[in-house]
Amino acid sequence: TGHCAVGSIVNVNNAHVASMVGASMLLIANGGLGSAFDELELNRALCEKHNVPIAGVIINKVIPEKYEQTKQYMTKAFQDQWGIPLLGCIPDRPFLGCPALADLERLFQSELVCGQTHRYRHYNVKDINLITTSLTRFLENIRSKSPRTLYICHVTRDDIILGFMAEYQRNRREDEKPFEAALLVCGRKDKYQMADEVRDMFEGLEGAPVMVVGYSTHQAMQLIHDYTPKLNIDDKNRVRKAVEHYEPYIDFDKLLERTSSGGGTES
Repeated sequence: TGHCAVGSIVNVNNAHVASMVGASMLLIANGGLGSAFDELELNRALCEKHNVPIAGVIINKVIPEKYEQTKQYMTKAFQDQWGIPLLGCIPDRPFLGCPALADLERLFQSELVCGQTHRYRHYNVKDINLITTSLTRFLENIRSKSPRTLYICHVTRDDIILGFMAEYQRNRREDEKPFEAALLVCGRKDKYQMADEVRDMFEGLEGAPVMVVGYSTHQAMQLIHDYTPKLNIDDKNRVRKAVEHYEPYIDFDKLLERTSSGGGTES
């Protein structure tokens, strides 16, 4: 996996390995026209250098409004210029790129201190909310915003942490809409620690996920924004939705035909 030049520093890049084992290559690039074609041309050139047959191309994460345009143009471009079929053109589905709390545990090398039953609940990065306001404004926010919002606060904000727990208890007591918010509590390990008295209060809050991480709020937000979650076999909901989304858009019969019978086109 990765682009064809991965491994070049030790002289065993992907194209070289494919050549040694007699495998054909399936090229995949993210949506676009010129930029995607340019990226694929660099990979095609390396396949050509190592005499690796290219089975076909898949264009991933295509802007839905440009799907037909992209599919039509790329089908013609690959066939006319390379003699290679477009085997798939997949419209983007942002949910598949939303991190679950389990992903954030791996990212921050931490664990949820409560709410572990919701480790595979996903949060849209666009809905992250850094809390810099008063407790009153925070409570107004959590009651009016999307229920599935990831809130971030500093470990010194005991008022926000306790307010988050109290809001969960109030929500459960009044049987309102499902409580799906989560709280990421930040503070550099060598400088800030959560008070034991506050941590003890998390016990029994299984419906309110809270995670404590040893980073500043700025570092945590940057890491989340730069993070690309991978499919995890334990995240059954995302795996199922990925299969349902990708399967109709890929010509698996032609893919199997071109990879099993040496039907790839040598570049």
